[in-house]
Amino acid sequence: MKDQFIRNREGKIIGRQDGNWLRDGAGKILGRYDAWDNRTRDRAGKIVGSGKNQMFRLLK
Repeated sequence: MKDQFIRNREGKIIGRQDGNWLRDGAGKILGRYDAWDNRTRDRAGKIVGSGKNQMFRLLK
């Protein structure tokens, strides 16, 4: 799967989604989405949200 880059309005990369993982612009892991339990977790494993993929909540 090809990485998907998330950019702000100025075109600067603020995040990257590689598979189920979300990374910030510097490459640090912010969280992941688990399709099997339908939950998004932050890097510490804490549940951020359930339901559809909630990874954009982690990009502040």
